[in-house]
Amino acid sequence: MSVSLVVVAGAVWLFASLVDAVLDNAVLVRFDRFADAMIHSHVTPAGLSFFAFMSRVGSPTTAWIVAVIGAVILLVRRMPTLFTTWVAVFAGGGLLEQVLKRAVHRSRPPYGTAYLTGVSFSFPSGHAMASMLGCAMVLYVVFIIARPRRLVRTLLASLAAVYLLLVGASRIYLGVHYPSDVLGGWAAGAAWVAICVSVASVVLHRRGFTLSSS
Repeated sequence: MSVSLVVVAGAVWLFASLVDAVLDNAVLVRFDRFADAMIHSHVTPAGLSFFAFMSRVGSPTTAWIVAVIGAVILLVRRMPTLFTTWVAVFAGGGLLEQVLKRAVHRSRPPYGTAYLTGVSFSFPSGHAMASMLGCAMVLYVVFIIARPRRLVRTLLASLAAVYLLLVGASRIYLGVHYPSDVLGGWAAGAAWVAICVSVASVVLHRRGFTLSSS
């Protein structure tokens, strides 16, 4: 519970700082534009192919597929608290992303139009946020249900971190997001998951569910 609250506080602070910097056209915005131009000038066909693949793997569509499969599993296993939390994270997170994009109203970088389908705003990155929601919730549910040992938990968390980094990097490399868009997506996703998990943890704790520390 205390860890979740720390994550909420840190993620909300980071997100608020990023929004403030973006709206004020601060140094961060100039860095974003510099980084975007520099990366775009060094892209290669192989790099574009790899990161286009990672972008598809880490898309919100993938997150929704995970959401549906996970919801069915939790429903079949008759785990109402985890099921409710799972649905709240994915459904609420998707709605939150759209609200934040419209509130900040940031235009896309100039280089990545070939990799965009439809029109949407840039901040926060939907891919970064969706992948954060998916990874965090899969880890949380697996840790609750399977209760793996610490070594396995560390390995799974490390793999999730690499996946998140690759998905985030793909959006920057393809030129469809600035670095701060990706950071904002991670921060917003982490904050929302932590809020939902904090509530679920209280309920699960009262029912005798605890994570093994071995």
